This record gives sequence, structure tokens and C-alpha cells, in this order.
Amino acid sequence: MNASEKDSLVEPFLKSSVVPPKLESSSHGGPSLAIDLETMPSDVVHAYGRVKLLHYKPTISTGLLKIPILIVYAMINRYHILDLQHDRSVIKQYLDRGIDVYLIDWGDPGPEDMYETIYDCVGYIDSAIDFIRREHSIDKVSLQGYCQGGTFSAIYAALYPNKIRNLILQAAGIDFSIGEGMIDVWGKYLDADKIVDTLGNVPSDLLNFGFLMLDPVHLMLDKYVKFYEDINDQEKVKNFMRMEKWIFDSPDVPGEVYRQFVNELYKENRLVKNEFELEPGLKINLKRIDMPLLMIVGENDSLMPPESTLAIKNLVSSEEKQTFSVKAGHIGVSVGTLAHKELWPKVVDWIADRSTGYGDKNKATPRKGAAILKSKR
Repeated sequence: MNASEKDSLVEPFLKSSVVPPKLESSSHGGPSLAIDLETMPSDVVHAYGRVKLLHYKPTISTGLLKIPILIVYAMINRYHILDLQHDRSVIKQYLDRGIDVYLIDWGDPGPEDMYETIYDCVGYIDSAIDFIRREHSIDKVSLQGYCQGGTFSAIYAALYPNKIRNLILQAAGIDFSIGEGMIDVWGKYLDADKIVDTLGNVPSDLLNFGFLMLDPVHLMLDKYVKFYEDINDQEKVKNFMRMEKWIFDSPDVPGEVYRQFVNELYKENRLVKNEFELEPGLKINLKRIDMPLLMIVGENDSLMPPESTLAIKNLVSSEEKQTFSVKAGHIGVSVGTLAHKELWPKVVDWIADRSTGYGDKNKATPRKGAAILKSKR
């Protein structure tokens, strides 16, 4: 390619009214897109090492609901997908309805965290739940888990059903025998032991590369062609850059959590068989889940097929079980225009209708053998 040909490729960008954002350092040291996310304000109200509990206060002063909600996102990528920008923010929809929102920020695991297991993750959730219960003088809290965080939340709700008012599972992995996509094939045949024994914590770059390989033509070519076509639309450029920032600003995953999730859940599907042990002798039985259950699924979700989440309907004791779906993928269910127009207003109403009282008078009691659930660290 000669100089003239190169100039012809660059010229449209130089004439564009939008200059592509530059790169800066991300929170974990890698390159990041220099564009701000349009997030709602929050305060760190509780912390245990790198793991922080964030509190988002309602945006209204009257009509506040009494039962707060704790959101648990996956350890892969960051929770910002629920709050990228105001017009596509799940968190803002909750706050505008008067719901106090708490959220677990898993932080950036270091080498010292590689031996954490799912037991520790559930311990962090328990610490957050107890903090919220004390702060609000209530016995029960609504719990929402998204993706891997949904798996953790189902485990927690089975362990401590008397602490949970409502359980909301969003694109959550429950039955791992159902999916037939590439990620399901990888999950079942991946040598997680070799990866963890070699690398310790699983690098975010490795995980991101794997996700890109699920649909390389679209994720590594088509979407950038579309971005170029919309280069003069500043709002579309900002939307695109915020999404890119979220995708590539990812933390590493603690090695033993990854090993356990792949081996015991993806490969052996122990959770739906009631064979998953949080620790030796502490077996999780999903039948102990008896609170109102809402399942949120994306009809086009190839990462966590709807059937994987909906399988929990026949495994719990909840009398009230409801499903909301939207024509979207795993990420679109949180940020898609259609999702925010049709799905999330219904979700907010469902939660609000079940968040007007303080719950039962009797104090929450843990399952026998779980009363001393704390982080091993």
C-alpha cells in the first residue's frame, strides 16, 4: 500500500466531527478507552479486603420502598454493564422507583486471592446481606444475581432462605447440561486444572480472547465496520466506546473459583443434581429456595441459554415463580433499548410490589452447619 492509498483510508476520520478517544491506563494496568461511563453515584459502605459493598441511594424522596436489593454480578467483567449510561441503566431504573440498591464490587484479585473458592464468594455475599439487614433493621433482603452472580445467588438463597425476601436470577447458569453453543463445548472439555496450575488466577485477557472467539467475525470485524459507518453520530460513538471500555476493562478471576466453576458446575452439573458441596459436608439443596422467584432471560442468549436459567423452576419450593423474557442476548438484556423499554419497567414493578413491608417477624436462621460461613482468608 503506497502513501496515497494510506492517506485515502485515514482522510475520512480526519474529516469526521468525532475524534476517536485515546487510550489510557485502566484500573488493572492495561489500555483503556478514555471515555467516562455515565454511572449513578454510589458510596462504599462496607469492605472486606478488595471486595467492596456499594450503596446507591434512591433518586426520589417520597414513596421509598422498605426492602433494599443486593445485586451480585459475575467475577468476569465488571458490574458497570448494569449502569453504563443513564438511559440504559438498570440501577437507575431501581433508584427512580425508590429502591435502595446495594452491589458487590469484586475488585481486582491479586496473587494472594488465587485460592479463593465459591465458598468464599458466598461468604462475601453473606457479609453484605448481614450488613444491609443491620443498616435497615430488617430480616430479609431482595437478592439479584446476574450470570455467574446468579449461580452464586441461587446457592446463597438455598443456604440462607430466611434472609432473602425475593430472588431475582438474571441470565443465571443453573443447569449446565442444556447449552449447545461454543462456550458450552469449551466449558465441558476445557482443562481448567492445567490453566489454574500454570497461571494461578485466570488472566482477563485470556477470558476476553475466548469470548471474542465465540463470534470472531462479528466481534472482531463487523462491529468495527458499523462503528466506522456511524462515526459522525456522537451519541452512537459514545455508546460504542462505553461498551468497549466495559468489555476490555476486566479483572482476573481467582484460580480456584474458576477451577471449581468449570469442573463441578459446567462439567459435572452438580448444582441441579443437589450434589454441589460448598465445602465438605455442606451440600446445597435448591429445594430450600422458597421465596418469590423471578427469572429474567434473553431469548437470544448464547452464553447462558434461557433453558439453563429456567431449569430452576422445577428444583425449588417457591410457590410464586415468574419469568420475564426479552429478545436480546446475554448483554442486551441489560443495556438493550428494547429491554429498557419493555423488560425493566416490568421487573421494577415486580420487585416494588414485593418490597413494601419488612418481612416476617422471626429472625433469619441459617442452615445447620452454615452458621459460621466466613471467608477462609
